[in-house]
Amino acid sequence: MIISVINHKGGVGKSCIATNLAHALAARGKKVLVLDCDPQCNTSSIFTPVGDIAEPKTLYDIYAHNTPAAKCIYKTSYENIDTVINSPQISHLEVDLYQDVKKSYQILRKNMRKYATEHYDVTIIDNNPSLGLYTINSLITSDCAIIPIEAGCRYSLDGFVAALEAISSIAARVNPELRFLKAVINKADGRTSISRASVDHIQRKFAAKVFATVIHTDTKIKEAVAQKMTVLRHSPSCTASHKFRSLANEVLGLL
Repeated sequence: MIISVINHKGGVGKSCIATNLAHALAARGKKVLVLDCDPQCNTSSIFTPVGDIAEPKTLYDIYAHNTPAAKCIYKTSYENIDTVINSPQISHLEVDLYQDVKKSYQILRKNMRKYATEHYDVTIIDNNPSLGLYTINSLITSDCAIIPIEAGCRYSLDGFVAALEAISSIAARVNPELRFLKAVINKADGRTSISRASVDHIQRKFAAKVFATVIHTDTKIKEAVAQKMTVLRHSPSCTASHKFRSLANEVLGLL
């Protein structure tokens, strides 16, 4: 099962959701592959390759040279988690790829999907905050998508709607296997009335389209990001870690 984590809006916590969900699933015994499709490379800074690797192959090599998936996947220090890291230089490649859009939209699916589905229980793709070429590639490769929504942020809701439309369009035109899994409310702050009202509004308006688990703001998450690790590794017993385990249980119940 291949899952894309997307939202047209930046800052909603896609990388946080992708990395911690991956860790929670791996802790349940699932063999997990994580792809970093964001040129900011935040996920790559957490799931780094282990071993003596002078120049690891990256997502750039898949797009620039059609390098097969098997040559770009590396073990990480997290049990049951392998990774395909990204490189900032991939940002400069997009213009060239648009010269042949029809071919470029199939690059990730062609080089990754078969290997990932045969060797891993779950593959999670972290995406950049756009619905451009790389995110479209991810959706064409994926079975389903999760959309994080930042509580209290109207622009995040707009990004959610745009992402839903993209999923529907790609499912109808290119990838009939693709489906929207659910949205996850992130960065909720129970101390503020606007955040509480936002969570209530999202849960009432979208109901069954939203995971029951709500991820709240937590100092432990910020500390984990600063130390370039998942919150489940940084503080296994904190509230945020319990929330991500709950989210993983919900995800597994839908797969």
